[in-house]
Amino acid sequence: MWLICYHVIPKPNSPDFQKSGGAYVNCWILYAWQDGAEHLAKYEVEKEWIITDTEEISWVEVDDFDDNSEEKEYFSQAQIDGGCFVYHHYPLNAGDEDEDFEDVNDSRLLNTNN
Repeated sequence: MWLICYHVIPKPNSPDFQKSGGAYVNCWILYAWQDGAEHLAKYEVEKEWIITDTEEISWVEVDDFDDNSEEKEYFSQAQIDGGCFVYHHYPLNAGDEDEDFEDVNDSRLLNTNN
């Protein structure tokens, strides 16, 4: 499974535009090839967000995570749905020192198993 991490800012048509300064989104994508996983992640994220930076792209296995960790839960959810998107929002006008993040798990079926 691919774990792709982006820094994003909300598009003006996004419901988050008035309340979020941006987010870091972890995209857990169940797909064999990196380019396909990136395409699927960007397709979903760019519906309401502008990707400003790619923070990380890595292949991950279930054994990479501790039992009962949030990461293992996200991994498992992506195995069921084909993808799991976890947004770590920060507020409008947040400075670099601000660590007031709100986590939002947006798991959805991607139909990558076809």
